[in-house]
Amino acid sequence: MRRLLFVRLFALLIIAPGAIQACSCAIVSGGCGMGLSPENVVFLGKVISKIEAPQAATGGDRTDSFQSYAIHLAVIENFQGAGPPGQEILVYTGAGGGDCGYPFVVGASYLVYASSYNNRLATGICSGTNPEVMVGGALKELRAIRDGGRVDDLFGTIGIAGDGVGFEDLVKTRPLSNVYVYATGNGGAVFSTLTDEQGAYAFASLPSGTYRIEQNLPSGLSTWQRNSGKPVTVDIVHKNGAGAGCQTDVFSRPDGEISGTVIDAGGKGVAGFVTVEPVATKASQASMRWSGPPGCDTDDGKFTLPQLPAGSYRLIFHPTIGGSVSFQHTFYWPAPKSNSNSAAIELGFGQHVDDVLFEISTMGIAH
Repeated sequence: MRRLLFVRLFALLIIAPGAIQACSCAIVSGGCGMGLSPENVVFLGKVISKIEAPQAATGGDRTDSFQSYAIHLAVIENFQGAGPPGQEILVYTGAGGGDCGYPFVVGASYLVYASSYNNRLATGICSGTNPEVMVGGALKELRAIRDGGRVDDLFGTIGIAGDGVGFEDLVKTRPLSNVYVYATGNGGAVFSTLTDEQGAYAFASLPSGTYRIEQNLPSGLSTWQRNSGKPVTVDIVHKNGAGAGCQTDVFSRPDGEISGTVIDAGGKGVAGFVTVEPVATKASQASMRWSGPPGCDTDDGKFTLPQLPAGSYRLIFHPTIGGSVSFQHTFYWPAPKSNSNSAAIELGFGQHVDDVLFEISTMGIAH
């Protein structure tokens, strides 16, 4: 038996003047009823500069300072409240990594959702703010709303996620054009469309009902939903003749995979936790910024580590001792060489390396 584990850190802390509160938003794109809240300023803008702007936070009888940033953006397109193209707009955000601040990258363009806080515009990772390369589908719907048109029943963006896992790595997303997207209803009816150059797709009108959303991705790419056998579904409900406005974005990753079995000297499977680390230093650092690489919790030694980009990797195993994983015992495969860390599994784009036998010594391990 094996169970895939993908850790994502969404329970963060945000510090605001006069209060400390939990930031527990789940960063997912989707939902129905696309619209604009009157409290939001919404625009597409390019980051001109990012300047440190410490602020004061008061709690009890003490006042501390916390890090924030002033983000200067040039408006590219206004959807609500931001002014004409070319106008500069100032938005504040936290430092990121624990305060729900959004890590803007200078020179990149973003769809920004900002709201007023202490007479200043502010945004964060819970707001819906995302790089332009991820929101081709949403931009078309926002234009329709701004111009008084009807939103589509189902829309979204299909792309390839960047290699890193931090929010700052989202700017590396690449939209996928000419990808077929299928919406299959409970009754078996299938509707299809193609993505455009921005990776955007839309179904203008679908009969009410529940639909399974799938994509015909290029070879070498896959999605978590496909690998887990849990397809994306959406309920199309029409109200007052308006479009359902259901957003479903899908960002694939390279379908590189390493699978095999952890065994002892006698060939018996060993229970524990298997993960992988990139041998290259930069890749390793990128994978650890916001969450760890994929891991597999195994009861019989069998493991599968999917959606790995091309690169050099080393397997890591922690055995189960006394009913729980012991991180004090660590095994590597291939084992690091005596004078070098060069021993690695070389994985090409979309390549599957199967039937790896990861043999460990159980001597000295109490069960």
